[in-house]
Amino acid sequence: MVLAISSVIIAPRIKRKYGTLKSMYVLLLLFAITLFIMGIWTSIQWVLIAAIIISGALLGNNNTLITTAVMNSPATNDSTTSAAYNFTRFIGSAIAPLLAASLGQYIGSEIPYLAGGLFVTAALIFLFLNRKTIIYIDN
Repeated sequence: MVLAISSVIIAPRIKRKYGTLKSMYVLLLLFAITLFIMGIWTSIQWVLIAAIIISGALLGNNNTLITTAVMNSPATNDSTTSAAYNFTRFIGSAIAPLLAASLGQYIGSEIPYLAGGLFVTAALIFLFLNRKTIIYIDN
C-alpha cells in the first residue's frame, strides 16, 4: 500500500519540486541507510517492521523516478529501452531471493541487508560519478 501510494502520488510531486536526479540521490541514500539499519539491528523486531514499511515508501518513489530516468534515455527507442530495463529488473528479482536466503543462512541474517546497503551505495556513487553523462534525465 505504501509502495503504491508513494509511486503514484508522492514520486511525481518530488520529481516536479526537486528534479529526477536530485530526488534519486536522496531517496537512494535513504534506502541504503534503511538497509544498513536493518542489517545492524536485525534481531530487533520492531526495527525491522518499521524499516520494511519505510523501505516500501522509498522503493515506490525510487521505482517511479528510476523508470522515468531510464525512459528519458535518448540513446535508443522506447521499446528497446523498456526491454533492457525490465530484463535488468526481473533478473535481479529472480536472483535476489535465492542470494539473500543463502547469505542469511550460511553467513548471518544481517548480511543480506548489509550487502544490499553496499550495492545501493555503490549504485549511488556510480550515478553521481557519471552525472554529466546522464544530464538528459532532467531535461
